[in-house]
Amino acid sequence: MQCIQVTGLGVCAQVVKNKLAPAMTKAEIGIQFGRGFCFESEVLELACEQSLIKKEGSSYVIGREVFSNEHAAEQYLIENEGVLDQIVAKLRGKLLQRKM
Repeated sequence: MQCIQVTGLGVCAQVVKNKLAPAMTKAEIGIQFGRGFCFESEVLELACEQSLIKKEGSSYVIGREVFSNEHAAEQYLIENEGVLDQIVAKLRGKLLQRKM
């Protein structure tokens, strides 16, 4: 018998009507028990869109490390705050530079 440990939950929120956001927009939010909002998944997704992290099929390449799935890549970012901080700094530079 295998024991499954629940560490958080995923919530999908939908904007029905708002003056600042387009109607019927969906957002997926990850919440981890004891930590709060999980932003590593968002960083991973944005970094893939901006070509800071390579995604090849279901594998992710972060620096010289290769991960077989999204959960493993997120765990790596959670455990290595230095790498996460570097990626966030690069993302902020790219995304904010574009808007100015």
